[in-house]
Amino acid sequence: MSNDPAPQPDLVEYEMGYGADEFGKVLLGPFSGERSDFDATEIERHHWRVSLEESTFTVDIRVAEQPPRKLGLFNLPVLDVKFSFNDTKGSQRDDFFHRFHQYFHKGGG
Repeated sequence: MSNDPAPQPDLVEYEMGYGADEFGKVLLGPFSGERSDFDATEIERHHWRVSLEESTFTVDIRVAEQPPRKLGLFNLPVLDVKFSFNDTKGSQRDDFFHRFHQYFHKGGG
């Protein structure tokens, strides 16, 4: 019998230029809309679970607003975003982040 602790979910952290409510609107709207294989559910305020159709993929996303970044006269929002992946294949995680970056990218380019 092993005394090893249960495996912990893989954690990925980002810092993003979003407000928490704005982030939630994108996640629950265009990101997981009817043309997406991903489904997002709000667990509690600023905590969501995203799943992938016909798979065991899940990721819990929690956000926390940080003090704004000041650039001259501008105040830019700063959002701490934590992704907790549970028993997820690398390819599914890659698919998730590919779609995530498409829908959450801001700025020019």
